[in-house]
Amino acid sequence: MVRELRMQGLIVSGANNFFTVRTGDEKVIRCSIKGKKLKDLRGVYNPLAPGDRVELEYDPIAPHQGQITALIPRRNGFFRWNQKTRRPQLLAANLDLLICVTTPANPPFRPRFIDRVLVQAACGEIPVLIVLNKTDLGMPESVRERLHSWQQIGASVCEVSAKTGDGLEALAGILNGKICAVMGQSGVGKSTLLNALDPHLRLKTADISFKYDRGIHTTTQ
Repeated sequence: MVRELRMQGLIVSGANNFFTVRTGDEKVIRCSIKGKKLKDLRGVYNPLAPGDRVELEYDPIAPHQGQITALIPRRNGFFRWNQKTRRPQLLAANLDLLICVTTPANPPFRPRFIDRVLVQAACGEIPVLIVLNKTDLGMPESVRERLHSWQQIGASVCEVSAKTGDGLEALAGILNGKICAVMGQSGVGKSTLLNALDPHLRLKTADISFKYDRGIHTTTQ
């Protein structure tokens, strides 16, 4: 049986123009970019990101490697400004939902960060779900008021505690069947929350810095 060398796939991670791509038959392939057309996209920091659908060619000698030959048009993209290169940086593409995780405390509640996320998501026409983690720490009235104001402008809010499990079943129901990106400041419990939803992930976690009351950037991918 001759294996088809050309097919489509979904990018699940990438760094330095090498990407992990999951194909339709659930195989995972490490791919580089073929040619200069994608590499030389002007005005952006990176040509591809997780969530992008691409066309690729298998390497007939190394079946778990390949080359990306084309980008299938995106329906949306979530960008941030890369200060070093002074260009937009694509973080994720083709999202059904952007999840912004925050906390009422430990680390401190930072509404301006979420404001920026909401504005950038609106530019990409991406729905946002604000997940307030660590509800076991209590809910100050100022936090409650800010959550209500975000709901008034169209953002959804879900209150959970990865520590106690409160709200996780409802959150899992919202995420089911969707392609999502999870973001939030260091220490809000993104990895802990994902581990609680799916223990098979076994993502690395760490405690909050007692001295600075903030996270220590455990997640690197």
